[in-house]
Formats: sequence, C-alpha cells, structure tokens
Amino acid sequence: MPVGVLKLDLSSGEVEWFNPYAELILTTEEGEIDVDLIQTIIKASVGNPGSYANLGETRYAVHMDKVSGVLYFFDVSGEYEATVELVTSRPVIGVISVDNYDDLEDATSESDISHINSFVANFVSEFAGQYAMFSRRVGMDRFYLFTDYTVLEDLMNDKFSVIDAFREESKQRQLPLTLSMGFSYGDGNHDEIGKVALRNLNLAEVRGGDQVVVKENDETKNPVYFGGGSAASVKRTRTRTRAMMTAISDKIRSVDQVFVVGHKNLDMDALGSAVGMQLFASNITENSYAVYDVEQMSPDIERAVNFLGKEGVTKLLPLTDAMKLVTNRSLLILVDHSKTALTLSKDFYELFTQTIVIDHHRRDQDFPENAVITYIESGASSASELVTELIQFQNSKKNRLSRMQASVLMAGMMLDTKNFTSRVTSRTFDVASYLRTRGSDSIAIQEIAATDFEEYREVNELILQGRKLGSDILIAQAKDSTTYDTVVISKAADSMLAMSGIEASFVLAKIHKDLSPSRLEVVVKSMCNALWKSWVVEVTLI
Repeated sequence: MPVGVLKLDLSSGEVEWFNPYAELILTTEEGEIDVDLIQTIIKASVGNPGSYANLGETRYAVHMDKVSGVLYFFDVSGEYEATVELVTSRPVIGVISVDNYDDLEDATSESDISHINSFVANFVSEFAGQYAMFSRRVGMDRFYLFTDYTVLEDLMNDKFSVIDAFREESKQRQLPLTLSMGFSYGDGNHDEIGKVALRNLNLAEVRGGDQVVVKENDETKNPVYFGGGSAASVKRTRTRTRAMMTAISDKIRSVDQVFVVGHKNLDMDALGSAVGMQLFASNITENSYAVYDVEQMSPDIERAVNFLGKEGVTKLLPLTDAMKLVTNRSLLILVDHSKTALTLSKDFYELFTQTIVIDHHRRDQDFPENAVITYIESGASSASELVTELIQFQNSKKNRLSRMQASVLMAGMMLDTKNFTSRVTSRTFDVASYLRTRGSDSIAIQEIAATDFEEYREVNELILQGRKLGSDILIAQAKDSTTYDTVVISKAADSMLAMSGIEASFVLAKIHKDLSPSRLEVVVKSMCNALWKSWVVEVTLI
C-alpha cells in the first residue's frame, strides 16, 4: 500500500520494523535505513500532529502513534500542489491613481492634455500587458486591474519598480505626475477585495503619493508599503479640504463633547492646531475643549497657555479635569500626530470609542483603530496650516479667530517651516495671510517664542562642545555631569545644522542622571559612516 509504516522501540528509539514503502522512501543510496533522517522527522513530529516532510520530490504528511511507537507517512503531494495552486490563484484587484492630474488638467491646454492622456494610458497598458493583467480605465486619472496572487507576488518581489519607471518618464516629459496604487487579495468575495483595494489607494495618497499599499482582505493582516521614499507628491485640493470640513462638522454634530489633543511634550504646532480645532468645534457645539498636560509644558507652551487664558476665548482644559468629563458619546480629535504611542495621554485616548485624526506626517503603524475620519496631508507644512484652512472653509460668523488664537496658529506654522524657509507652498503663505488679517501679532509671537537667558546659555554651552566629523557633519557631546532639557538639545542641534556647509548635526546629552552621552558616540559615528555611504539612515536610540 502507498503508506509508509515504521515501528520504533520506545525505550531505545531503534527501528524494529518497516514496510516496503517506508524502505523505499527512507533508505540511503547504500540501501541502509537513514536513522538520522528518521530522528529529525520524529523531533519535528513531537507535539505537532500536522507535520510534513519532503522526501525526494514527494511531500508526506507524518503521523506518529506515541503509544505504539509507529510512524505513518502519507503521500500528500497532490493535495499540497492543489493548495499551492489555490493560494497563488487567489484573485487580486488593484486600483491606480495618477497623482496631481487635476492640477495639471486645470493648467494645461486641451491639446497637451490629450498627449498626456495618451502617455498615461499607454504606460498603464504596457504595464498591465507585461504581467498579463486585465486593465480598465474608469476615468482620466483612474485605472482598475484584475489578476491573481502569482502576479502580485512578482510585483512585490520587484518592489513595484513600475512607480519609479513612471516617475522618471514623467520627469523626462517635464510632467509633475506620479502613480499611487492600492492592491488587495483574498479568497473570493470580490466586492470586499475591491473595497479594501480602494482603501489601500486612499492610504497611499494620504501618505504622500508615489507609492503602493498592499493588504489582504483580512482585518488581522497589516498593510505592506512600497515606494514612498521621495518627498510627498500629492497636492491637496481645495475640494478635498472643503469635503473634509463638511465631514468633520457632521461628525461633531453627532456627539455630545469634543476634546482636542496634541502629542506628548506639546510644541507650538500641536498647541496651535489644538486651539484652532477647538474653535472649529465651538462653532458647532458648546462643549469643546483643547486639552493640555500641566506636567508636560516647555516654557514657550506655558507662556502661550497663559496668554490664551488671559484672553479668555479658548476653552483650555487640564488633562486631569478632561478625563472626568468624557462620556461614551464623546469625540477625540488628534492633531499633529497619528500614532497612539505619541498621543498626549494613552489613558485619555483609551476612554474614547471614536476619534478624528488631523496630521501632516505620513501615516504609519500604530494608527488609531477607532478613527472615523482621517485627514492626513503629508504635503502640508504643518498641522496648524491644515486646521486654519478648515476654519477658512467653515467661514462661521459665530466664533472667529481671536488675536491670540491667530498668533498661536502662526507660531505653529513658523516653528514647522523654520520661519517660512522649509516645506512651504503657495497655500502656506495664503494661510499666513489669512491669519494676519485675523490679527496675528508678531510681537506676541516673539514674546511666546522668546528664549530665556538660562536656556540660551545652555544652548550655546552645547554648541561650544561641537566638533567636525568629516567635512560636513557636526557632533557635540555634553559633559557627563550635566543634564539638559530635550528642547535645549533640539535647539542646539538646529543651530548647528544652520551653519555654513553643514549637512547633518548630532547633539549627545543626558536627559536623565543614569544616562551617559559618551556611550552613544560610537553609535553616532557608525551612523555617520552609513550616512556617507548611502545617504539614508534610520536609527532609534532608547
């Protein structure tokens, strides 16, 4: 019979008897039973009733009867091949979107648009034909693909190099176009697979575009990202901002209270966007609050909170008081962050069943599971810019931005753009102009952001410890006997980076007494070596 049977002595483990089929599959070229192979199979079978063994070109299911010491080998090659075929033939639905097509269409003549449409259509058609995929154009900037998992696996192994190829061809034609893609696969249920593919496409776009997101039609599985190494390529449109304003407003109307929080250790952008969203929500409901933690306040944040408190317009609430007011119908709005680990208070976050996320950083893992609305625009300069645009489109006459609210929002934008020198667009200046008309006060901003003498002294103390590493990298190592605030360390590194010819700066300093910056110097040196070699380095220091 085509079943291998082998009897072992339970006490010694030696082979007592085997049938001809077992002899056929378990003997060596010399005709002897392969004892080492049998022992390996036994070890794999212990505690694992569903173990398998590949013997030659055949796959066997192995079952061990522990009572009698008998091993059974069943040929399951046909079943295995069928399973593999079932897995690889799972349906895959993909959606392709051409980033920034709407902006290009508005600024291009009809004849040029015709040529652009032909270029895009031919590129996608050749791409689909190369992998034998079915493709269909459903709009000027939208395509659907249908294939199986074998093709998707090939694309993933190739790291979806197609998006790099499209970007390069677009550059040669002087077109600011890139591709975003969403793919999903699963066992049947094409309707759900298609919906997940669309969600994956949206995720690729809110992360900045020019990338691919792949996720199985299974809630327990995590998405896989490809591309996204370039700067954000998707330009947000006013239509999308207006749609987000409407969606957020509708959601606020359905809850009893709104709480707005920034990330841990608030900076001016987090505080400004929180204050702005509190105003936005106050035009819809009276019960809206900007929450802050009195235990996590740097000097500039403390000054800003005091100024806002004296003005008496913004509803500011300490974290301990806010936690007492939350109900099961309350809404939490996260601004300037989208990771639960970074939120102002994890305990406070866990009190809510629904959240809204407004952020200008790329979406990543640890995203809030209870997010009902997500407004992430990685092409924006700051969260304060996004929030101010929402307020502009709301255009409410009930509560308008006060002088201090406008000043704090402006301070948040100035922080993240380094005084409008980095990551700025024309819309950044449009928003700044609007805040100026609402009374943004440069004197008040200067008072909020003013540096204390002691802080200034510590910053310069760190800078004076600096030395060059190579020709364009500065590293400053503080003395082991001194501890510094994280804000001081950041300002020192930023000041060093602004120096002529410097491409990177590192400041090593103790923030707790039990840490020693000297232990980190070797890590930073290795980082710098990696930086010189590849220009890309990602390191987390704990």
